[in-house]
Amino acid sequence: MPTTDEPANNLSGITASVTKYIQLLVEDTRLNVAEKLTRMLSAIALCALLTIIGTAALVFISLAVGLALAEVLEPMWAFIIVASFYIVVLVLLVCCRTLLLVNPISRFISRLLLPAPKPAASNDQSAPVS
Repeated sequence: MPTTDEPANNLSGITASVTKYIQLLVEDTRLNVAEKLTRMLSAIALCALLTIIGTAALVFISLAVGLALAEVLEPMWAFIIVASFYIVVLVLLVCCRTLLLVNPISRFISRLLLPAPKPAASNDQSAPVS
């Protein structure tokens, strides 16, 4: 014959299990957020460093090209040609910003934050939609 304490023990066991499960879910979420923030911040830091170093290199390359063109042309026209090249690059970047900037950043963030989609089963026998 069961005692009257058995339902209380079952309830307290279930409560303890649910509490532990919720604590584990919170801990898992914290670890996932920490991992994703680390990956995102390291990518941002890498892009910032590459931008700074690339900009410095671009300045020196631009000066070298301007000075090399100044040997052939008048110096003012040499630097106008270099500046015009950068204006054309800027216009192309603005025109293609979705393709060159927005889409890659969106893909990176969505791969980082969202789970990968599960592949569809090849033997799916659901009715075709017409």
